[in-house]
Amino acid sequence: MTVVRLFRKTPKLEATFRPTRAVALELVRQVEVAGELVLRNVGRDAELADLQLVLIAGGTRRIDLTLPEAWRGRKKLPAGGELREQVAWTLTLAAPMRASEAEIQVNTTEGGRSEPLARSPAFPLANE
Repeated sequence: MTVVRLFRKTPKLEATFRPTRAVALELVRQVEVAGELVLRNVGRDAELADLQLVLIAGGTRRIDLTLPEAWRGRKKLPAGGELREQVAWTLTLAAPMRASEAEIQVNTTEGGRSEPLARSPAFPLANE
């Protein structure tokens, strides 16, 4: 780890997710989530790398999501700037899930450890 990394501040980011579809299909062990995901920089200029997305359902269930192609690699995000992407995931689960709401958490794995950067407000998750 370099000295520069020791003194770099965590960027101030806000995540927003506007779902067009968010449903847990309990009997077929799937989750379908689609909508617009926005990551906004509310602090000073930032450089983001090694981003990771996680769906947190029911407050405890953590499910890795595929990162949008446009968000991969190293991204410079100016103060007030944002990353915006239409996303759609269909995930097969190992066990049935029943949760009334979910959130999307944005992490970075830069430097070898996972560090949370932002979490969307909870959104309703229908159950079928």
